[in-house]
Amino acid sequence: MTQMSFPLRPATPTDPADALLYESAQPYYDAYAGSASRARGMLAAVYGRRGHAASFEVCRVVELDGGVAGVIAWFPVAEGDERARRFVSLTAPRVPPWHWPALLRHLRAAGLVSPHPPAGSLYVDALAVAPEFRRRGLARAMLAGAEHAAAVAGLDGVALDTGLENLGARALYERAGFTPTSLRPAPDERTARALGGSGFVGYVKRRAGR
Repeated sequence: MTQMSFPLRPATPTDPADALLYESAQPYYDAYAGSASRARGMLAAVYGRRGHAASFEVCRVVELDGGVAGVIAWFPVAEGDERARRFVSLTAPRVPPWHWPALLRHLRAAGLVSPHPPAGSLYVDALAVAPEFRRRGLARAMLAGAEHAAAVAGLDGVALDTGLENLGARALYERAGFTPTSLRPAPDERTARALGGSGFVGYVKRRAGR
């Protein structure tokens, strides 16, 4: 089957891509923020700022029919820790004090079960397609864009992860040639509740010859 080509461009601060970023990891954002409405507002507030993992500057978008149909966020693995810390520093003050204990439990749970992508790779932190544009090949096209970006940057390949229970995403990545490299289940129900899911599976697609 021939893969369709879609125009993938850098996101701008005015693109409404924050809503799709939320959809890409909804249960985890909800657990982080304490509610869906707070998580959506939090992402909308910080999307236009630089230096963190949900910034417009790390996003690429596909625009169809006058709107944002898909978004992918990527950055080198070497930037991941700093971008994650910056995201927390920008968003944690927006969480009400009564939710801080749950927020800390979420961060501890994420640190416990999150996969560790290989150094030297491009990390895809988010990938989402608007419901009305699904099953057209947009996700595969955006992943191909990430592979191209990794090659241009001289990186070893592309790494990503998704929830253990996200069977649709797992099937997509495996069809696209990604290999599962790590399985990180939550050790108990308490950790799974704090995290917002049952754990993660990591994937890697290395460049030919790497």
